[in-house]
Amino acid sequence: MPRARNPTGEGIPLIRPRKWLPLAAAALLLPLCAPAASAAPGPLEAGGSNYDFYDLTGGCDREPYGVIDRFDAARDTITAQLNQMYAAGQRRLRIGIFHQHGPDSGTVMDSSSGDLSPVDRQQLTEFLAAVKTAGFQEIEVAFLPIGADDPHGWSAMDSSAYREDWGVISNLHPLIADAGIPYRIDLLNEGMPMSDQSVLRSYTQRLWSDYTAAFGRDDTVGFSMTVWIADRATQLAAVYGSNPPDVFDLHLYGDDWNGDEYKQFVDADQKMTSLGYHQQWIIGETYFDDGAAADGIRRAIADTGRPVRYLTQWPLTRQQKCADVDQAPPVTYAAYSTDGF
Repeated sequence: MPRARNPTGEGIPLIRPRKWLPLAAAALLLPLCAPAASAAPGPLEAGGSNYDFYDLTGGCDREPYGVIDRFDAARDTITAQLNQMYAAGQRRLRIGIFHQHGPDSGTVMDSSSGDLSPVDRQQLTEFLAAVKTAGFQEIEVAFLPIGADDPHGWSAMDSSAYREDWGVISNLHPLIADAGIPYRIDLLNEGMPMSDQSVLRSYTQRLWSDYTAAFGRDDTVGFSMTVWIADRATQLAAVYGSNPPDVFDLHLYGDDWNGDEYKQFVDADQKMTSLGYHQQWIIGETYFDDGAAADGIRRAIADTGRPVRYLTQWPLTRQQKCADVDQAPPVTYAAYSTDGF
């Protein structure tokens, strides 16, 4: 989700369940799979959308319409929307797990026990089955703790809330891994800290250590990054040490402070390259069905040579008619598919 940021302060190799292509074999296959030399550089795979909400009330209220928390009640609607998105050319989804230390809201699910309720766990399982049945080729699952569970606003480390967050991730990991869809996990949406966010840095360091000890690093993008990305890139070594993920997730939203999507991409690439990070990227969020974003990102891929696996749009237009989401469901994808995404 877009967060206001300015330069002075605040304002995914493919994972298949139970099966890995060895790195050496993948390298040998790459020349056979690469596009012709005359083809314009672009994403490696077809993308899609962040799919979290199936409706809006009054154009802006998303809260009662979470695709996981309300799957039982809206199964037919959600299944139809998945089919519509697939028919529109979308092949990959990014799916949010919204949770809090409190009751279900219709989108945000109760995680007070360090897990979702049995009902919500079953709804997640059935939703992922519907995604697979619709034909989607890959998912990224992002964890979004809300309220007191969200470390973005902490002034000091909250060990109890941390344990709750880690419990949710560790308890849901088997459900995600067993869904039969190639997947990656974003451990905290837009969680890579800026250089002045010491508490968030401590949280991500601890979570990265716990996650990789339990599950390794192969099925995660670590912590997604939003603007100001070039500053956040300076924290990669502090968070990941010598064990970074193989793919990074970046969120690009053109704005007056940080420039358009092209500039944000190029600035992030230059900083990461200077620090020795040459990983592939996933563009995990950007404006909904936006031709300017599509053009800028494609030009940046061509100019930098940074490999981008795919892009998933966030359901908010550049006009930002609402605070966070102004499109549901996110069926239209024409601006990106026309530009090769």
